Amino acid sequence: MKKSTYTIGFDLGGTKLAAAILNNKGEMLDFIKVPVDMKREGSATKTQKRVIGLMTDIAMDFKKRYPKETSGKQFLGIGLASAGPLNAEEGKLTHPVNYPGWKIVPIRDLLQKAVHAQGFKTKVHFQHDATAAALAEGWVGGAKNMNSFAVVSVGTGVGSGVIFNGMPAQSRGRGSEYGHTIVDYRKLQENPEKLHHCTVEGVASGTGLLRRAKEMGFEGNSVEELVVSKDSKYEVLFQDMSLALACLCYDLSIGYNLERIFLSGGLIKIKNLYLADLKKHYKSMIQQMNPDFECKIEIARTKNTAGVLGAGYLPHLYS
Repeated sequence: MKKSTYTIGFDLGGTKLAAAILNNKGEMLDFIKVPVDMKREGSATKTQKRVIGLMTDIAMDFKKRYPKETSGKQFLGIGLASAGPLNAEEGKLTHPVNYPGWKIVPIRDLLQKAVHAQGFKTKVHFQHDATAAALAEGWVGGAKNMNSFAVVSVGTGVGSGVIFNGMPAQSRGRGSEYGHTIVDYRKLQENPEKLHHCTVEGVASGTGLLRRAKEMGFEGNSVEELVVSKDSKYEVLFQDMSLALACLCYDLSIGYNLERIFLSGGLIKIKNLYLADLKKHYKSMIQQMNPDFECKIEIARTKNTAGVLGAGYLPHLYS
């Protein structure tokens, strides 16, 4: 019988940090999710220090409560998945969109140095959160035994992780940033400096939905409040969201001839507002282009734990 091995996974996003200790079957021994306010200190440097400190404290708490699993050869390391853009090979965030003021931050090495300073001598592995989510879906989710598939994560931002012929579709540590593909070129012509407003993420993410709603007079502070308001004038936002995501799925399909596309992320909980139209738009477009490229679009089986599961898988992949 194969001996169990263990890892710790961190999934860092614009509004939350998820962490888990996992075994080699992808089972979580423990899980924690905490809010992360990236604007609290008003200083990117101070926020970075707090976030690194928070991850270190969680790692040390896991080590204290699971001493056997986090020591010796059975512990393979720590995996960190983060929203990007980033360079996975260099372990650096590079002007991440959802972390205000962050520029080039060697977050992998900062975390590794911090846990080493606490006596936890282990390696930290790093990857884009949507790519990690795709790795998780292939590990323990609906993409088992598939060679080419994608996960589109819809939450604070829109991430995309592509596994192509069994490996992340990245070059020199970068790539798979399809959430930043342009879907509103007319707005880009009008406001060339507002590129982020014209992308899939600018239209379909939680941040994009909230910004656009406020431009229409919405006074709330969250997508949840927007949904609860049930004001019909905001229906156009979810119509645009479904079309933008359908365009993204279309682009991924014709670019990689995928076996399947999976949706994950925090906004899966409001899928009733956009998923049916997304599939309808996608089918119409792909059928017009070439039906041989069409694939199924499904909800990821790893759901909202995809990022942290994928982070926990990284030490298995790169050790």
